[in-house]
Amino acid sequence: MRYLNDNFETWIRSVEKNRQIIEEMRKDVDAFMPDFSDSPDRLSRWGHYYFCDDDGGRLIFDLHSPKKHRCEVCGKVYENDILDGVWTYFYRNRAVVMALVSAVVYKATGERKYFEYSVFVIDFYAHHYREFTLHNKENVICDSYDTMKWGCGKMMPQGLNESIVAIRFVQAIEILRDELDAEWLNMVYETMFREMFHLLAPQATRIHNISCWNLAAIGVMGLAFHDKEMLDFTFGSEYNIHEQLKKGVTSDSFWYEGSIHYNFFLLEGISYLYLFCHIYDYDFGEESSRILTKMFVQAYSYAFDNQYLPNPNDGWPNLNLKTFSYIYHTMARAEGEDSEIGNITKLIENCPAPRTILPLSEPYYCQNQVCLEQLLFNIDFDYSRFTPVKQTSHNFPKSNFTMLRNKNWNVFLKYGLNGKSHAHPDIMNVEIMYGDQRVSRDLSNAGYRSRLCNEWHRKTLSHNTVCWNGTDITSRSPGECLYYDENKIIAKASDVYEGIDYVRTLEISDTCMRDAFSVEGGKDGIYDYIFHFESSVGLTYDWELEDADLGFHDNGYQHILETKRVKTAGADSAVLYGKVGDRMLKIIVSLGDGQELYLLKTMDNPVNRTRNSILVRHKGADAKYQLTMQEQ
Repeated sequence: MRYLNDNFETWIRSVEKNRQIIEEMRKDVDAFMPDFSDSPDRLSRWGHYYFCDDDGGRLIFDLHSPKKHRCEVCGKVYENDILDGVWTYFYRNRAVVMALVSAVVYKATGERKYFEYSVFVIDFYAHHYREFTLHNKENVICDSYDTMKWGCGKMMPQGLNESIVAIRFVQAIEILRDELDAEWLNMVYETMFREMFHLLAPQATRIHNISCWNLAAIGVMGLAFHDKEMLDFTFGSEYNIHEQLKKGVTSDSFWYEGSIHYNFFLLEGISYLYLFCHIYDYDFGEESSRILTKMFVQAYSYAFDNQYLPNPNDGWPNLNLKTFSYIYHTMARAEGEDSEIGNITKLIENCPAPRTILPLSEPYYCQNQVCLEQLLFNIDFDYSRFTPVKQTSHNFPKSNFTMLRNKNWNVFLKYGLNGKSHAHPDIMNVEIMYGDQRVSRDLSNAGYRSRLCNEWHRKTLSHNTVCWNGTDITSRSPGECLYYDENKIIAKASDVYEGIDYVRTLEISDTCMRDAFSVEGGKDGIYDYIFHFESSVGLTYDWELEDADLGFHDNGYQHILETKRVKTAGADSAVLYGKVGDRMLKIIVSLGDGQELYLLKTMDNPVNRTRNSILVRHKGADAKYQLTMQEQ
């Protein structure tokens, strides 16, 4: 198998849409490459700094503004050395991506300057690679690979990003290989790829998504340059790729860290390695191949019906399967058009939902519609020929997830964790779709260094669960499924807080969704059940409200925008109505003895939008809550 589809040039020339895509790609290259300029003296910094502290919006990477960094939401301009370093990181990533895109434009047009652009960028970084400063994302400078801290990069702020650009360099080389001089290729191998191997190998020291990327990069470089040492390390070292998949993937075919973003992020790196194994006829291993393939198939099972994804734990907001179509295209190149992965890839491409972008390590999509991998690998697929796959309810007990679904409802529940890595303190959180509209979603988070990420997005209060005494959930342990069928889940999490257990029952019918939440353990305190509605959901109610204060002023409570107490006058329930798209839901909130009902305004992600949130407060022990939504 060749890297580039055998029919690439024919289909580019014969299909007008493809010619138009290449013209747009040409414009992107022409806007960047003639002025390309970099220096090893510039230190790159971590991309997670590049978010606004005021609203969580990403700062805009502007090629012409290396010293001023504007928020995409509020327009605030930041100026400091750290953000200048992040700009350098984005610039280098753009340079490497443009080298790849330029190679594709050359193959499509035959115009020699695009060949030269691509080679020039690779040549620059290869010749200067040893001059770049060895450092980590905290800006700690290290003297050598032997003494460096874990996580170091050279061109990039960390080894993870170094692995990403290593693979992109190899991809560009693979496209141009037949026309590249052997002596030049050897120079690139000796001065850059061998150095990258020495940098990355000491960092593959645990079962983790970053180790998978390190191994994938080493393996891709090893395959492309026939380096046995690299291949032996990738497939035979202590934490090799087989061990990563065997120990890091649950029996539900989900990456153990419990983040859907990181599940796909990991699949991106390993799918490149898998493809290169096919190209170079190297045995990826039967068990590892089976695990990897099942992960791609299973991902389609836990997506909502409209192909948006649940978003537990760390990640980015509003992801959908089309966000990650480039990874499916990579895997489909290896598996073939008529494979199960090939069919799912076509289903994703035929989904009408627009693609949601990634704010960091963004792959290349022409006008955010057509990914580079579709052109390179699967340009000749017949996207009108596919087999529908019926999505059904599914429980993932080893991953602590459940998806209930019928013709009207999709309800996703997270009822535990498999450790602290990338975890949010939100055990028993739910996300709900009604029809093709979101009723409530997980906010995920902004960049990890953003103030709101750590003061709001990563707090229990910003999720649909229960807070005890205004503090964050402390458990990082798995939950337990007590009962499951296609319409109902009963899940339990023990010691969510020390001595406090949660049991949540979710049940759907064609017309109704019922949520029953029990707190057990006999431990006194203040228990706040909170449910957040999407900013697009219009609420109406006939409630008398009064200003109120919940009494807590940290752990996210300080970021509540408005607090109103509902005067329920001893009622055993309160009713409101939610307009979801063009449909209406009746929402009934049950109230036990002494329970108080509050209506809050809370922040979305980013915070240029607000959400209406219901909070039911119970004082004492063993709280019980019930919320019902039914069609009107």
